Amino acid sequence: MKKSIVLKCVFILILYHMVKEVNTLNFFGLDTLTIDLPQGRVRGSFDLFRTQRMFLGIPYATVTERFQVAGSPPTWNGTFTANQGNVVCNQYFSTLRQPIGQEDCLVLNIYTPPSRTNELYPVIVFIHGGGFYFGSNSKLIYNPQFLVRENVIVVTINYRLGAFGFLCLGIREAPGNVGLKDQLAALKWIQNNIAYFGGDPNSVTVFGESAGAVSIHYFLLTNSTEGLFHRAIMDSGSVLMPQDFKYNPIESASTVATRLGYNTLDPNELLNIFRNSTASDIVEASYADQTNDAFSLYYFTPCMETAVANESDPLITEEPTQIIKRPGLNVSVIIGFNDREGIYWAQHYNYQTVEQVRANFGSLIPNYLQFESDVNRTTFIDDAINIYFSNWTVIDGLIEYFSDSLVFYPSTVASESLTMNSSRSVYNFYFDYDSFRNLNKFLTRLRFTPGACHADELFYLFQPAVYAALPATPNDAAIIATMTALWTSFAKTGIPSTSTTTWTPSNQQLEFLEIGNEIQMIPLPNQQRMEFWRQTYEKYGRK
Repeated sequence: MKKSIVLKCVFILILYHMVKEVNTLNFFGLDTLTIDLPQGRVRGSFDLFRTQRMFLGIPYATVTERFQVAGSPPTWNGTFTANQGNVVCNQYFSTLRQPIGQEDCLVLNIYTPPSRTNELYPVIVFIHGGGFYFGSNSKLIYNPQFLVRENVIVVTINYRLGAFGFLCLGIREAPGNVGLKDQLAALKWIQNNIAYFGGDPNSVTVFGESAGAVSIHYFLLTNSTEGLFHRAIMDSGSVLMPQDFKYNPIESASTVATRLGYNTLDPNELLNIFRNSTASDIVEASYADQTNDAFSLYYFTPCMETAVANESDPLITEEPTQIIKRPGLNVSVIIGFNDREGIYWAQHYNYQTVEQVRANFGSLIPNYLQFESDVNRTTFIDDAINIYFSNWTVIDGLIEYFSDSLVFYPSTVASESLTMNSSRSVYNFYFDYDSFRNLNKFLTRLRFTPGACHADELFYLFQPAVYAALPATPNDAAIIATMTALWTSFAKTGIPSTSTTTWTPSNQQLEFLEIGNEIQMIPLPNQQRMEFWRQTYEKYGRK
């Protein structure tokens, strides 16, 4: 009896020390959770099983004025308790049907191995997706414990979204793209501060998914980012993604202003409207029903800044179809996509017949195409209908069409351009693994559709809270082990590899590492359909 009581007490004592998040010293008496930064002292914590140190919610910049480049990071006296891992920028939370978030939201979360070493750890900086209108660096979703156990540091960042990050009016007071410049501010902060946490500022890999990958592609194609990162990983995104660039940003702003009760196209009037409206009202006005229109929420995205008077530091000065031709930074790149990306967008459509699709096809045409005549437009629609809706159900046709037009083709063009314009190594992947961990798909109404949806690959690299108590199946564990080994070996050496996997970089012909039930090199998937898009782009692509 006494022995049982003693064992219970020992267990409770051990558990207490495992979860204790204050005044934790390592074996040698060194406090590894308190960091002295130029901003002030920061105190972090261990996770439950002491597998990583966490410094959550550290501000890297300050929002001093709406629609403007962020200011310097704040300073403080005393100790900043870095335990707020779920700060959110202003956005609409559709599940609760209400706006959430805050304007001064520029924080980052830092996760490190549990102990310091004499050598600095390589750093992976993750930029979340979400169409530039939703998402965050939340620990509940992007817990990088799988990556950190491979002895890297992972930093996840927030950036302003929607109108707050991408109101683009062609005037100095609202130049656009400040959300992208938030990301650059975070990368600069990391260069200046990551060594305090044991990270190597000379070994930084940027890793983005969807809008995060689009952002990274812009950074790759401008020399102003040189030295901020040394390798790049782009999951399911490129600057050519049609939903993630605005050719007519003032019209989009005017549409949202109309919902706020104003009717104008004048940039200065629009500025006053957005300045004087509450954050919640702006977020509410930017939300729309996506039924039969998956792109109704993409009002504020990256734009051209060339029209901005006296803008000293424009980031995007050309359209994506021109930017993509630049040689860009000479850094190694991983770029790829999932086999059924389009599930994410197709879920919003309830068309039952091909005739319904044809009648509404105008809203499905990607904006990197521009037709000089109605005849050309009709020809494209006829060809697309024939390819995607002759042999598939309507919903499967939409899935394949969105996969190709929104992700596969834009990413393929990006990969080819990156391969041709530099001596960099470019590694392509094709993720087609399907299991219960394909979380993004299971959140859609098409959850039982086979394949890997947009963003599903992330949940084999991060551990969302929903899976924390569910042990991975043997097959899932094998995919997690393979992907984390590939991603982290790339972050360490620039060459993604494991003891059993050889990933060949692409040369003249694109080759892909298939990540699924088989791990093997394959040629470009869906080559005939990609050739259709290539020919279409040559005929009708924006010049």
